[in-house]
Order: sequence, then C-alpha cells, then structure tokens
Amino acid sequence: MKTYKQLPIPEDSAWDRVTLFGRLHWRIRNFLTSCHNLIKWFPIIWNDRDWDGNFILKILQKKIEFQRKELVNANRHTRIESDNRDMTLALNLLERVKEEYYNLECIDYWDNDMIFEDVDGRPDLKSIDFEEKWEKCDEYLSKYPSSVRAVVKEHGEQDDKKRLCLMVSYYNHKKANKLLFRVLEERLAYWWD
Repeated sequence: MKTYKQLPIPEDSAWDRVTLFGRLHWRIRNFLTSCHNLIKWFPIIWNDRDWDGNFILKILQKKIEFQRKELVNANRHTRIESDNRDMTLALNLLERVKEEYYNLECIDYWDNDMIFEDVDGRPDLKSIDFEEKWEKCDEYLSKYPSSVRAVVKEHGEQDDKKRLCLMVSYYNHKKANKLLFRVLEERLAYWWD
C-alpha cells in the first residue's frame, strides 16, 4: 500500500519564476498543456474499466495527486501548507479505502488451516473446514477501543471475538470512507490556484 508524504513547498512562487513556457503565447501554452494532459492521463484512462467504484477512486486519486503537485510547486497562495496537508490526508484515505485496508486488517490477527475433506457419496465434491492455528483478537480490538464501543453500542455484545473483529474492521472502513468524503466536502473548494 502506498503512503503519501507532504510535498516540500518551494521557497519562491510561480509568480517569481521566468520560464520559456511562461513567455509563450497563451494559445500555445494551452495547446502544450492539453498535450501534456493527454500524455499524463493516458495510462490511467487506458486501465480504466466500468466495473466498480474502485476505478472511480483511482481516477480521483490521480486527479488529487496531479493537482497537489501543481498547487504546491506554484506556491501562489497563503493556504498552501494546509492544502498540502489536506490533499495528502485525502490521498492516504483514498489509498486505504481503495485497497480496503481496514476491511482486511483484522485478518492479520488470526491464522487458520484449510482442510478439504471428501463429501460422503460425492467423490467429485469436497467440503472445507477451518482449523484455527492461532488468534490475537484481543490485540486487534485494543487498537480500536472507540470503534469497539461504537460497534457494541450498535449491535450489542458479541460472544465470538472474530465476529467482533470483522464488525470493527467494517466499521473502520466505513469511518475512513466517511472521513475521506468529509475532507473533500469541506476542503475541495480551497484547492485552486
């Protein structure tokens, strides 16, 4: 899983920089920028599929990556430090939601052996049983006490610790998803140059 770090903010701003690109006629600059956009977006669009929401998140993630780089490198406004922080937070949340980090995290806290056995009277079929090798559910649950309280409040006490772990992991995934879109809702309007 990719972890994003805040980009370093340059000392100068784009207003102070004199470049050949900046001296070009605005129509030529727009044409070259459009060509550059086609090239940088090509691999993302090439791999895009209309299968599920994960592809939407990939496109959103790339857009925020590109915009963060542009805004930070331009360094033209006073909110750039907070915008850099907020965009980095959004990118890290996007990565965790897209990769289902919280949904799958609890599975690292136990291990099972899969045992395949023949089904009586059906030699072409097998049944599957799980035999627990070890579990550290208490360790996982102690990482997220507020999530455990919220799950217990909503669903009641659980006898099975694995089930509680799965419910907490699902709750954490939903929480990360809500936080991501809350950051976008509250901060997206500030991300402009």
